[in-house]
Amino acid sequence: MLERISHFGIVVNSMDDALAIWQGKLGFKKTGDTVFPEESIRSVFISVNGTPGEMTIELMEPLDKDDMENPVARYLKTRGEGFYHLAVVADDIESSGKALEASGFPVIMRPPVGDAKDGRWLIHPKAATGVMIEGIEAAYE
Repeated sequence: MLERISHFGIVVNSMDDALAIWQGKLGFKKTGDTVFPEESIRSVFISVNGTPGEMTIELMEPLDKDDMENPVARYLKTRGEGFYHLAVVADDIESSGKALEASGFPVIMRPPVGDAKDGRWLIHPKAATGVMIEGIEAAYE
């Protein structure tokens, strides 16, 4: 059902400032830089070695920090920068979402973003020890 950890997301106020820390001071390497218009965020993916398939960190900056309809902007406004979610690769989005729901998790099915075709699911932090978990397909990485 779940294959591996893909990445964890960190909400940032300024991508330039965040990259100065994560790349400049810590030495992480950029593996991707994408705007997700459907989420209204810019995401930069970084990892220790910069190799495909390696666990990454997704730095997430809302495109409009004043848009309180955007969950990432709302998170930034209410909680500040920091940990946002854990993403796991699921072998089959639909069946894994249904299996998790059958086991008692409140699963929120979401449309695909970027190049993904199979959508994704979310488990609310209240149901998972304070951590939002996102199930994604491998092609999304």
